[in-house]
Amino acid sequence: MKRILFPAVTALTLSSLFSISTAFAAVEPAPVFVKRISDALITRLVNERGSYKKNPAVLNDIVQQNIEPYIDFDGFSRGVMGPFYRQATPQQRTAFAQTFKQSLIRTYSKGLASYDNESYTIRPFVEGKDPSKAVVNMDFKTDTGTIVPVAYQLIQSGDSWKLRNLQLNGIDIGLTFRNQFATAVQTNKNNLDLAIKNFIPSANASGQ
Repeated sequence: MKRILFPAVTALTLSSLFSISTAFAAVEPAPVFVKRISDALITRLVNERGSYKKNPAVLNDIVQQNIEPYIDFDGFSRGVMGPFYRQATPQQRTAFAQTFKQSLIRTYSKGLASYDNESYTIRPFVEGKDPSKAVVNMDFKTDTGTIVPVAYQLIQSGDSWKLRNLQLNGIDIGLTFRNQFATAVQTNKNNLDLAIKNFIPSANASGQ
């Protein structure tokens, strides 16, 4: 039976959210936005499967062009730093955001490589009080029939949606990363520079 790994499922689903230009995303209902760009990414993965199987650099291009612009790295990384954000200098905050960004991008590339025609459904959408924020819940079905629930926390930035956090199979990824960074700070004897340099987030609750 196939194992359900963060790189194989979450990276794909994250990628699905951010695969094409979103000039009119802000005026679209969030689930319509998610479905439109999810379908577009899946089409691209199917069409370019032969290329990226031979040349992994193709996946790197997909990530850089179609995922990176649609993640709120500053907001995401600020939440992961938690109370240490207030202690950090502007230079340390910038360094952490860059380290965090690089780690996520590498994870997404690995996840795309593991894509195996997973299907998905979007649950009925419940609009919140703040129209600039949205939570879209989806269920991914693997080839073994396993259902993996994913909840995306989105925020509007200009005329586009961006990812601020997500929950995978009941695990709050942002909170998991935050706990891991706190452990990294402790391991490095409260040296933020070392903690930032050595921090590699893992979506497993155990941090392994």
